[in-house]
Amino acid sequence: MGASLSIALLSIGDGRDEIHDRAHESIKASLNLRRFDQHIVVDDRDHKLGFAGAIQHGWDQIKCDFVFHMEMDFTFNWSVDIDPIIQTLEERKYLVQIALLRQPVNPIEIEAGGVIQQNPGAYQQLELNDGRAWVEHSQFFTTNPCIYPAWVMRRGWPQRAESEGHFGIELFKEDPARRSAFWGHGEQWVSHVGDYRAGVGY
Repeated sequence: MGASLSIALLSIGDGRDEIHDRAHESIKASLNLRRFDQHIVVDDRDHKLGFAGAIQHGWDQIKCDFVFHMEMDFTFNWSVDIDPIIQTLEERKYLVQIALLRQPVNPIEIEAGGVIQQNPGAYQQLELNDGRAWVEHSQFFTTNPCIYPAWVMRRGWPQRAESEGHFGIELFKEDPARRSAFWGHGEQWVSHVGDYRAGVGY
């Protein structure tokens, strides 16, 4: 189903070249780059765009059905097959994104043992006979590596502090049936390798 649908790779960097080089190598090893119809690169090393502006700038250029959103301080722990994820988003229109789970990075996550473990009752595991599996929730929208449909992008990204959190709040407030998801069974598909933030306007 997903093969006929177009997808853009949006990669957002902030000038941490050594970290970005690691992410580029991981992308080449873990994603089928021929699957992407567009590759939009946003390089905000001068920090004129900021977090929200970088997303807005990237979204302004995308003409595809889906977006693979990649902040360039992540690496992949395994290869990722994009088409089953897109198929799931097509079949489950209430999903606003399917993200790839990262390791715990802040003290609360680390103490709990992971992102999902902070509040396990808020997450629901789903699995189909064809092997596709994902964990649904309505806790947040994340700009960690993920795929989302173009209608999410067309809403526009807010220009404000803590924009990521507010974007998710508005998505779920507009329609309480909407859900986010992590691909798989809660395994950590990606690693966050940026120990510090260089950008602005988070």
